[in-house]
Amino acid sequence: MKGETIKINKNGETLRITRSSAETNGQLTEFEGTDQPGIGPPMHVHFKQEEMIKVTKGKLRVKTIQKEFSLTEGESYIFAPGEAHTFWNEGNDTVHYSGYVKPSNNYEYFIKQIYQSANEANDDKPGPFDAAFLLTKYKSEMDMLVIPKPVKTIVFPILLAIGNLTGKFKKYKDAPAAVI
Repeated sequence: MKGETIKINKNGETLRITRSSAETNGQLTEFEGTDQPGIGPPMHVHFKQEEMIKVTKGKLRVKTIQKEFSLTEGESYIFAPGEAHTFWNEGNDTVHYSGYVKPSNNYEYFIKQIYQSANEANDDKPGPFDAAFLLTKYKSEMDMLVIPKPVKTIVFPILLAIGNLTGKFKKYKDAPAAVI
């Protein structure tokens, strides 16, 4: 996956893996990203990983459950495992950033699949069947907090049952096991 650029969403967010988990024996994934003004990932959490972002050009707004602040060129922040967060470009030009997730666990697989689904759905969020599968399979590792809890507890099991019956999840036959 090294060097692969992932068009994250139709709104202008990209991510490029610069050092993959395969190269680091799973120790970390390094990345570079760009976001257009007002764009960034949704509120999410990595339960078993820390994530660092460093602004290389522009300005990011960062929000956690406890605080909200800005990062400018040269500044960085490390999100602790379990610290829910989002960030977005608060400037008028494209923001550039770099960072890492460590340990890698299933970050690369998850991020690629979740955003591929969003692109296929022509939306900024994944399709409902893909979200149900991925967020259920990897619930010990990651969560997207923009999806309401009732959807995850009531709707997702229904989507999983329908998806299994109709073969919608065949594309995930080689999905790596979740880290427990």
